[in-house]
Amino acid sequence: MAKLTVCVSIILALLAALGESSPMRFCCTQYQQDPVPVKALKYYRIQDIREDCNINAVMFKTKKNKIICADPDRPWVKHAMESVPK
Repeated sequence: MAKLTVCVSIILALLAALGESSPMRFCCTQYQQDPVPVKALKYYRIQDIREDCNINAVMFKTKKNKIICADPDRPWVKHAMESVPK
């Protein structure tokens, strides 16, 4: 019984370490073309180009908990970033 406990403990520790080292993360791969009303947005975060994310983007979370990927150079996106909390 002690061996089983040790094996289970080791497996759980390995799974935890793997989970922390490679977290799954949503990346924007294309932009929403149409502007989204500011009143529909809750907050945003910036996505930079990285190994797993191929474009710079602003990721807005809507009040309906949807993710909107937007081009940070578009005027409506700049306005929304000034109006919505980060």
